[in-house]
Amino acid sequence: MPHVAVVLAAVVTEGVMVAPAWDSANGVFVGNKAATGDSELLSPLWIFGYGSLVWRPEPGWEAFRAARGSVDGWSRWFAQRSMDHRGTPQAPGLVCTLLPDCSLDTLGARGDRDKPSTTLGVAYLIPDDHRDDVLANLDFREKGGYTRAIADVRLEGAEDGASIRALVYSATIDNPNFVPRFVTDDPAALDEAAAIIATTRGPSGPNNEYLYKLADAIPDDPYLKALEARVRERALA
Repeated sequence: MPHVAVVLAAVVTEGVMVAPAWDSANGVFVGNKAATGDSELLSPLWIFGYGSLVWRPEPGWEAFRAARGSVDGWSRWFAQRSMDHRGTPQAPGLVCTLLPDCSLDTLGARGDRDKPSTTLGVAYLIPDDHRDDVLANLDFREKGGYTRAIADVRLEGAEDGASIRALVYSATIDNPNFVPRFVTDDPAALDEAAAIIATTRGPSGPNNEYLYKLADAIPDDPYLKALEARVRERALA
């Protein structure tokens, strides 16, 4: 399995590691930061985007090198409730997380004969003089249950399948906004997820826009196509 490192933020209190506190009213980590901990310093720093970063880079990222690529051993699921971007605490939306296959095994969401997952996305190379600002901005943006992780990314066109190591923000299966029943392409689960996506919106805009733009950017993903079709059907009803 490709290199996977997930590092939970923690503080040390009298020699005991304490998990990051959760603000249940707002659906974010206390302190408005993703779980970061002492994640190893990557140099150069690549960021792998698998959700909105695929179709909408952060402001200023237009000047950064960007390359399509894929991660093996990880899969993308609309299984993370959003109370701060595509929904509100009163009506949470549903956005993506990227989960390693070992998490799917824990959930019982993979069969013994299933091949390793593969997920397409976009990797961004962050210049050294921008890395501190980029990480600070992403840590704030991903405060709704995400944790820094490191994965191997195969860039399109790379010789001999060479990969780079990149930082990803994964909404892990133990964060309170995670919805395990949505880690499946079962029709009933897709219908339930579509009902949420079709009817919610938040400070970043309508929830369905997030899905539509992502599905347009990655048209060959059967899971995204199936979910998009259900949401569009509801819009026409």
